[in-house]
Amino acid sequence: MTSPPIDLSIVIPAYNEARRIGVSLATLSDHLKAHDLGTVEVLVVVARGHDRTADLARAAADEFDTFRVIDAGTPAGKGRDVRLGMQAAHGHYRLFMDADLATPLHHLESVAKLMRQDADVVIGVRDLEQSHRGLRKVISNFGNRVVRRLLRLDIHDTQCGFKAFRAPVADDLFDRQTILGWGFDIEILALAVRRGYRIDTIPIDDWQDIAGGTFTNVAVTGALSTFRDLLKVRRSIAKAQPRDAV
Repeated sequence: MTSPPIDLSIVIPAYNEARRIGVSLATLSDHLKAHDLGTVEVLVVVARGHDRTADLARAAADEFDTFRVIDAGTPAGKGRDVRLGMQAAHGHYRLFMDADLATPLHHLESVAKLMRQDADVVIGVRDLEQSHRGLRKVISNFGNRVVRRLLRLDIHDTQCGFKAFRAPVADDLFDRQTILGWGFDIEILALAVRRGYRIDTIPIDDWQDIAGGTFTNVAVTGALSTFRDLLKVRRSIAKAQPRDAV
């Protein structure tokens, strides 16, 4: 029997997320059951850590029509894990989001609306003045200004962990991705602009800074790593060719 086509793939990178992955998947399952987003598959991409993230994720499999846990192997960065999920996905659209559900799930309906319009790329954009505090606010505001200046990328929030791509666009962009760490979002968006794809934005005014989130303990090191990635993207993006018809 032929499986029905997948309308939406949801990719969740999860590294040492045992504290929250069970609750997050239960919340996602409840939301999908209550809202018609078409046929949805969920892929949890787990880099091998020091907890039971993979086991706890697999325990939620029966809550979804189509569900997979992907073993990403030795940790190599969020960008590597998202790329693995995107390349393994089968959906007409492929979205990645963070395991802490910092972006409330009702924004999936906004993605679905743009999916019906055959959008190329859909990204969440936060109000960084309101959503962030302290060191995170300083780093995010400075980083986004640097990105806009160095790459001439007219996007006010490149790092929100809520982005969706039409399948051929995802194939094109993630096959070209070279940045494996925090800066992968910048590279993907810069490639999307260079390749001529339209980027639609969704305002995420209710984004939540979840306590114990992945950014908390890596604020400075993550920012430095992202800046190094930015310089790599600046050097390499000019080599990307404008797209052929996709």
